[in-house]
Amino acid sequence: MNNIIDTDKVEQILKDCAATYITPRFQSLTEGEIQSKTGPTDLVTIADIEAEEALNSILPDAYPGSIVIGEEGISSGTKSISTLQSHDDVIWVVDPVDGTFNFANGKPVFAIMLACIINGTTEYGWIYDIPGDRMMAAEKGSGVTISGDRKSFDQQSFELSQLKGYAGRKYFPKVAQEVVDELREAADDISSLSCAGHEYLRLVNGEKDFSIYSKIRPWDHLAGALCIEEAGGVIRKWDNSTYTPQDDFGGLLGARSQKVWDSVFEFTIQPMTQKIMASMDANS
Repeated sequence: MNNIIDTDKVEQILKDCAATYITPRFQSLTEGEIQSKTGPTDLVTIADIEAEEALNSILPDAYPGSIVIGEEGISSGTKSISTLQSHDDVIWVVDPVDGTFNFANGKPVFAIMLACIINGTTEYGWIYDIPGDRMMAAEKGSGVTISGDRKSFDQQSFELSQLKGYAGRKYFPKVAQEVVDELREAADDISSLSCAGHEYLRLVNGEKDFSIYSKIRPWDHLAGALCIEEAGGVIRKWDNSTYTPQDDFGGLLGARSQKVWDSVFEFTIQPMTQKIMASMDANS
């Protein structure tokens, strides 16, 4: 099926979905259209639900035999993440509104994220910045573009003190947060957008040098990981292993070059994982 994926068609599906189900709700949500899942910052809105339901129908209609799994389907229990263990099916992995907390609070930093898995491998990825009308699209082996402009990383090397990156302190285990604080002191700039889609887009666009994530939910990272790789960057798990659609545990470090990846890995990821493991041993 990878030979018949019409990327322009998929991009239009995402844009139409955003225009129909997401944009009209932005800054117009009522109290009853926002719900909390696991906590006050883990939200789902009517836009998330309706957009994912639409893609559940539209994508298999466009590509018969394909399967759709998404964040809201997994959260509600109507879909299973174990579907990604299959190497036989064509699977679409969707995050209908990445950055839901921003969306629900009227902040224009949210996106639709979509990855297409074929034979167990991420072959296509799309991140659509809805407020900015920017589409980042990657095809394995064919590069990555943002709104049609091809992107590739500058491999120039910098010291850690010159690097800019994303690492949301609140998303890390408490035992690891002091390591993030140390990184904030050592690097030029560390921030968080509370939206992985925008962070990946801005990294590939050359605005940042690296990004660190403590959880690897597939709808948050499969599309962005492919975009980093197709731009010539490096993205690997915290244990230095390859990130695949079959992974559902661990952390991720993405960087614009191997040198940047190594620098951040040695300064931050190694001590962070050591603290986490020590804490687990102490509590076992």
